[in-house]
Amino acid sequence: MKLKLNLFPVVTDMEEKIASILQEAVDGRASVVEIAYGTAAESVKKRILNFLNKKENRQLYSRLEKTDKGWGRIYLHFRWK
Repeated sequence: MKLKLNLFPVVTDMEEKIASILQEAVDGRASVVEIAYGTAAESVKKRILNFLNKKENRQLYSRLEKTDKGWGRIYLHFRWK
């Protein structure tokens, strides 16, 4: 299962939306979560990455993949046992 979250245009409750999609991925045992932040500023990307790299969030996913070609996207890969 692949989940998608579009954060473009930038929303104020970005952390809450990311937290809810992470919880949905854990509950549904998703394989990939795609977070699209579009052509937003570099500070938005840093804000998203800082939130994802917090200890409690980092424990949920196994790998993070960043792409910056055109539309900015972050892929979170999950590994389930």
